[in-house]
Amino acid sequence: MISSFLNNFMSQKWEDLVMAHYPASPELIQASLPDDLLVDTYEGRAWFSVVAFRLTDLRIRPLTFLKWKDFWEINLRTYVRDKRGNRGVWFYSLDSSDLFGVLGARILYGLRYNFARIHREGSSTNRKLVYQGTRGKIAHSRIEVEWSDAEPLPSKSGTLDHFLLERYRFWAKRDLARSSSSAFVRHIPYEAVRVKKIHYEGGLFTSQGFAEPVERPEFGHYCPGFSVEATAPEWAFSISGQANHK
Repeated sequence: MISSFLNNFMSQKWEDLVMAHYPASPELIQASLPDDLLVDTYEGRAWFSVVAFRLTDLRIRPLTFLKWKDFWEINLRTYVRDKRGNRGVWFYSLDSSDLFGVLGARILYGLRYNFARIHREGSSTNRKLVYQGTRGKIAHSRIEVEWSDAEPLPSKSGTLDHFLLERYRFWAKRDLARSSSSAFVRHIPYEAVRVKKIHYEGGLFTSQGFAEPVERPEFGHYCPGFSVEATAPEWAFSISGQANHK
């Protein structure tokens, strides 16, 4: 019963995901990671991604009767693996328009969430979206995307799309922790449209000590979204005496 509770700790929906992808030097990424994580590459290249979406229908066990307000999120992430070869995501920053969500994610998972004012323009019906965020005076961000009426397609194993999209583990590291900890998400495979008409500008990279991209994103993705389930943080499994699921 405890194991089921921890493995189905949180549920939510991600809607209207927009992702802008930038190739990067593996050495640059590796230097920014904790010692127990390794940069993951595709054909010798590492990647940054700026990701924006709407998060709805958030429920946290055992308080599933509490209705959480929908909110927006913009994050900067890269792709990593641990020394056992497990692949996942490392978040440099996660901006959210919900202050309680920020506090909860920081406390529970140790993720680098920040409160930001975020709004969205456009609609998926018109196949054009603009996300804009402001994290105080520290960083602003704007992602604009347009796509055709092409049908979303599942990403195929072995492709770059699969490498960037199908990630079901994330790591975080608390300030005083000796090592990183991970948690898992479960959802259907992405059915995304690859887009070329995508633009990002802002200060997400410089807020993490990187130079802002000069070139446009190499490409992007739009995905209508899906339901997501997430495990409890790794420390909760340790306290309960349960094994974190593989």
